[in-house]
Amino acid sequence: MNSRMQMMMRAWLAWLMVIAPAAAQEASSGRIGSRDSVEIRVFREDDLTTRGQLSTKGEIEMPLIGAVRLAGMTTTDAARAIEAKLHDGYLVKPEVTVAITARVRKTVTVLGQAQRPGVFQLDPNRELTIVEAIGLAGGMTRIANSKKITLKRKGSAKPIRVNVRAITAGEARDIPLRDGDVITIPESIF
Repeated sequence: MNSRMQMMMRAWLAWLMVIAPAAAQEASSGRIGSRDSVEIRVFREDDLTTRGQLSTKGEIEMPLIGAVRLAGMTTTDAARAIEAKLHDGYLVKPEVTVAITARVRKTVTVLGQAQRPGVFQLDPNRELTIVEAIGLAGGMTRIANSKKITLKRKGSAKPIRVNVRAITAGEARDIPLRDGDVITIPESIF
């Protein structure tokens, strides 16, 4: 190999050594979802290591302290909360790490007069709105009725009527989406 090739190879390897750990860290950290799987480690207390999926209430059972609600917290906040509970009568100075080992896939569905109707995954670290979901579906077709879009929420019998034209004009607020939401874009009748 010539010296230029070796230098490029070293630069590429150095870049990988910086980026790969950051990508792994991002996958194991962030906001914890209600059914995500986590691993909780307590420094020098192997018996307290806990692995598992959170319950539907967003909790996990831990030795000594029982059920701990983690859903909605960042991994750092969850570690601090567990440290506080362990410090309260059990350990002098607990050091806890929390990592997300698997995320439950959360989705929204866009149906009807969208350019590319389908199922779209929600980012667990970012809120997605109805206008953004329609954008992910390529926008509305030219025959779509943007004033009579419906939003069906999981567990709710009555759909919500949404006027996307008013939202995009700044006359109404955009709606944050939840896991399982179904957006239906009807056809406009001329």
